[in-house]
Amino acid sequence: MSILDEVQRGRRQALAVVLCQAVLGAIVAIVCLATVGTRAGASALLGAGIGVAATTLMALAMLRHGESLSVARAALGFFSGWLVKVGFTVALLVIAFRSPKVDAVPLLAAYASTYVGYWVGAVRDWGDGRQNRSG
Repeated sequence: MSILDEVQRGRRQALAVVLCQAVLGAIVAIVCLATVGTRAGASALLGAGIGVAATTLMALAMLRHGESLSVARAALGFFSGWLVKVGFTVALLVIAFRSPKVDAVPLLAAYASTYVGYWVGAVRDWGDGRQNRSG
């Protein structure tokens, strides 16, 4: 498998992760809206949005180099992306929790659901990747 194929596979996997996070976060927001009310639904949507936005930033930082990627650049992209993600997430969570209009439990539930989406999206094509590398 060429480096271009690996980059394309990484981009597809990043997109799958973000889409899974968005879908699961939206499901949690809809459930909160239907069972608790508008405020809970909006808070859950905010929590999911924070998780999705942070993962998108990390994916962009990791995958911005394209096919001219060296091991050192890959490591730097990963760690810089992770730092941006953590800083962005903490800043947005602090801002959200300072607002009296945000319910913490639905926000955290939807944010936590983005972690499930992260793993579901990450393992989505794991089997295909193993087959391609062995053949």
